[in-house]
Amino acid sequence: MQTNDLHKLRRSTMKTAAIIAEYNPFHNGHKYQIEETRRRTGADFIAVVMSGDFVQRGAPAIYSKFLRTRSALLSGADLVVEMPVFGSLSAAQDFARCGISLFHHMGIIDVLSFGSEAGEIKKLQELADQAGTETEEQSDLIRKSLRSGFTYPQALALARKDSVPVSPNDILAVEYLKALKEFSSAVEPWTLKRSDPGYHSEGRDGSFASATAIRKAISAQDTDFLSAVLPDSHFESLQAESEVPLFPDDFSLLIEQKILTSALEKIQSISGMPEDLAAKLYKNRLEFLRTDALTAARKDRQYTYAKVSRALMNLMLDITDKDQRGFAACDYAPWVRILGFRKTSAALLSELKKHCDIPVIVKTADANEILSPEVYPLFEKNLTASEICRMVRELKSGKVQKNEFTRSPIMIP
Repeated sequence: MQTNDLHKLRRSTMKTAAIIAEYNPFHNGHKYQIEETRRRTGADFIAVVMSGDFVQRGAPAIYSKFLRTRSALLSGADLVVEMPVFGSLSAAQDFARCGISLFHHMGIIDVLSFGSEAGEIKKLQELADQAGTETEEQSDLIRKSLRSGFTYPQALALARKDSVPVSPNDILAVEYLKALKEFSSAVEPWTLKRSDPGYHSEGRDGSFASATAIRKAISAQDTDFLSAVLPDSHFESLQAESEVPLFPDDFSLLIEQKILTSALEKIQSISGMPEDLAAKLYKNRLEFLRTDALTAARKDRQYTYAKVSRALMNLMLDITDKDQRGFAACDYAPWVRILGFRKTSAALLSELKKHCDIPVIVKTADANEILSPEVYPLFEKNLTASEICRMVRELKSGKVQKNEFTRSPIMIP
């Protein structure tokens, strides 16, 4: 493919490693990954695709994408681009496809770095390679499990009645490897064994803690805990900017308003919304529950908490199956939007402009001129998601926030 040919021309001059992340929030484990990726792969530059305003577990990002971008750049990243909301509010498979496709089309990435529990590419690759080798009966069981909200590795484990990685990080690792194969990408995978506590752990190990534990500490305003597990630059930014964190319950009225005013057919058209879940929401539309309570009430053995959460956020944002099909038709990468970069990484930006085969957006106002008429409506929905977060944060904090059209990419010397 053309992008792979461009890779071959570039490899002798510079090496760029890439990370798919959410940084929700940015912590010492993320800083460690950036540092170790650069050191152990010999990369000249580190590029990051980061979820924007909503994250894969079906929640708003706790801090703005610009604050998280600044933290990543101050901790060693050279370039941060946004994962569109259509990717970030998807299950693991499409989340991975979006990140990998963006890197594939950027044409400047040589290595993909990701964390895993095992820290061994061979074991993860074996699992990824098993996709498509199932018996007819196993395939049927896998399809049923996927429709219920299980990830592919979990569905495979259920179908084969054997043990496979089920931690969130290993699940994504397998999906990244599957996506690399799907896009016939020349990007080479490299994994770093996780050194921080497990994904759902609520404790800390020295200066490392899980994102779950850190979000809990943010909610409790436990500054002693946070100062120990966040990079100094990020902790100082939080203190200086006084940005209020966002949680799912901050969106309760917006979600309930959508449920109350939407016809059943409309709810059923939402991306990731199972028909029976839509029916339950519609039937109980006069019952007000805050978002966390609503998700818990609608979660059952058939649907995971994250699947219900994503469906509710997609409903609030009016992201439909049609939108998701349009996104997939664009190879899960309709554009590259730059959130921030280091001024010392001018060579990387120059390479991006030369080799990227999809539109690169630096200024939001230019998008209408750059994107095709078919793609721009998707970009508008992405902007709407950002503006909803901005308005909720502004209402919660009482402070005026810059909108998407007055924001410039973060630049770090």
